[in-house]
Formats: sequence, C-alpha cells, structure tokens
Amino acid sequence: MDMPDDVLLEIFSWLPAKSICKFRCVNKFFNTSTSKEIYFVQKQVHNSLSKDDDSCFFLQPKWGQSYGAKHEFHHSSTKNLISGVSDKFLQFLEQYPACRIVDSSNGLILGRSNIELFICNPVTQSWIPIPTPDYLKKYPGADLKIVLECSLEDSNDFMLFLFEVQDDWASQYHDVKFYSAKEAMWKGIETSFFIGDRPLIFDTHVYHKKALHFMSICYGFSREKPYIMAYSIEDGSSRMLRIPREAKAGSQHLTCQMRIYKWGKSASSNQSICLVRLRKKVFVVWVLTDYEANKWRKILKIRVKAMGMKEEDPIAVTGFTVMNGEQLFFATKEKVYGYGLRGENYMKLEEICEHGFGCHTTRFTAYSDTLCSCGDGAATLPLPQQH
Repeated sequence: MDMPDDVLLEIFSWLPAKSICKFRCVNKFFNTSTSKEIYFVQKQVHNSLSKDDDSCFFLQPKWGQSYGAKHEFHHSSTKNLISGVSDKFLQFLEQYPACRIVDSSNGLILGRSNIELFICNPVTQSWIPIPTPDYLKKYPGADLKIVLECSLEDSNDFMLFLFEVQDDWASQYHDVKFYSAKEAMWKGIETSFFIGDRPLIFDTHVYHKKALHFMSICYGFSREKPYIMAYSIEDGSSRMLRIPREAKAGSQHLTCQMRIYKWGKSASSNQSICLVRLRKKVFVVWVLTDYEANKWRKILKIRVKAMGMKEEDPIAVTGFTVMNGEQLFFATKEKVYGYGLRGENYMKLEEICEHGFGCHTTRFTAYSDTLCSCGDGAATLPLPQQH
C-alpha cells in the first residue's frame, strides 16, 4: 500500500541517524526526499532527543587538550545497540594528529588537533574546520575554555563560546568570544564573564534557561565555598548559584569532586540541573528544584561499595557523568557502570562495558547520533581508506 510522502518521512524521522544513513544509500526516493526537506532533520533530532538524549558515549584519558588520546566508544545500555558511529570514525580520531574530543552536543562533536578546531557529525561523516582563535595561536599548548551547544530548535545551527583568561591570570573576569558560523569568524562580546573567587570547570557545563552554567573547583583557599556560575547568552550577565549546604561541607577534602549535569530530557520543559559530589567513595546527588531561589533536593546518597558491583576491587572511581538526565555513569579500574537516579531503574546497577584505561582518570563525553548539520560549507570527513 502506497503512503503519502509526509507520512513516510514522519515514520523515518523516529529512526536513529545511523539507520537513516543506511536507507539513503539504497533507497532513491528516501534519499532525495529527506535531502530536500530541511524540517526532516529538525524533526529527527527532536524525536531522537525526546527518547534518549545520549545513547552512547566516548571515553578518553583526562589529559590536556594539546595531547592526542586513544578513544573508546560505548553504548549507554546493553539493551540499545542500534545507535553508534563507524569504526572508520574511531580510526580517524586515532590517526588525525594529536586529536581529542573536546565537547559534544545533540549529535555534533567539537574536536581539536594541535591548534586546529573542527565540528563534525560522525554519523553523516561531515565536518567543517573552525578558524584557530588568536588565544590558541598565542598559547598553542593551552587548554581552551570552550563549549559547544547545538540548538534543538534549529538543527542547522550551533553555538561556540570561548572564554579567555585576561592578562592577569588571577583575574575574576574572562573575555568572551562567540563563533559566528554564518561569517566563519570569532567575534568578541563586550561583556566579560565574572567567574568569582574560584576557577571554573569548563570541561562540563549545562545549558539551561538560555545560560551556560559551570561548577567551580572545590580545592584551594577562597572566601567563597564552591558554587555554580551562570553566563547568559542573551545579555552577557553573570549570576552565582549557591549549592546545598551539605554539598559545601568537607568540600576541601582531597577526594572531593563536584560536577553539574543536565537533569531531564532536552525536549522536556521540566529540564533542570543536577549536582553530583564524590567524596571519600560516597556519591551524593542533588536536583535543582527552584532555579530563582537556589533550592535543591537530595535524591541519592550511597557508598560506592554498596552499589552491588562484583569486581574484586571496584572502589576506585576514575571518572563519572550523568546521562539522559536520569542515570549516573562511572568508571572503575576495569569497567563502566550505570546507576539509576529515578524511575523504574532507581538505584539499580547495570554493568555497561569494560574499558582499557586502567587507573587513569577517564573523561566521559556523552553522544547521541542525530542528523544535526555542521552548517553551510561542511565537507566529507577525511576518513581512512579501507584496504
């Protein structure tokens, strides 16, 4: 039975991007139809993120950005193995000089190779180079304080924000530059970002209420206890968000780590921020319930040893993250686990995979395969040839 084109496209928009790309190779109608319908890409991205924001993740050792690294790719659940990237893309990461994944958003990846930056979509195998910022030319070995955000409303656009330390390295203000994809150039923003007394952690951020949020570091002397700073992308204003009093207690301890993550689905109006603290082998998680009043609710406190792992020595946690707005992922010396933070999987442990980084501190980069565009001027990714 023949179906109208719009019905077929609606059905296909619920498929993972990897499956759609396969159909495009073998089905002439499907290929020509979707390529002409810009809204199809937006619909596929929205549908994908309404189901599972991040179906996969990359693992890499947490070294400086100027050093290349081995990358591992894994699915976020043993029950969902449809999404993914090709082995060719992983080979590209290994063969491109000193290549590292810096950030990821809604299917796009920000990569760095020495002082070169690029945006790519591993599934559509497209990429576009980003002009090297003057700051990186001046300090080629520096770690950039840079974030990528791909708009859910417009999957043909992405945002890059670069925060630069002013001449005084102890300054409480960072200069801000925005990358204009349409003009292919970096533009300075007049208003600086006030970061407070403590350095901020830029390798994890949360985009919420049209602002970028960053957690401060825990260690070091400061008049202020750890906090969250928000930078509004609309007017450049800075705002400090207080964290729970319990989270501040003992935050100077050498084992204390705190990070913030997205809470809730990207397509949901109930999205918020969650705070994860790991201290003395104990995880505690809070959710921000009132943004304006800085009110938090504790949803989990558990010792790592009590989670039910079967490893002989599973205690040392080498890295952690929160994905899909509801599940805590963490790595031990040998394996990666997922631990439910709400719903039917609350406080349920799932062994996700093994990894090859041993005791090295590992960095998670969440990823969802979508048809998100790298923008005008994107070219085919220079993937290695198979022999």
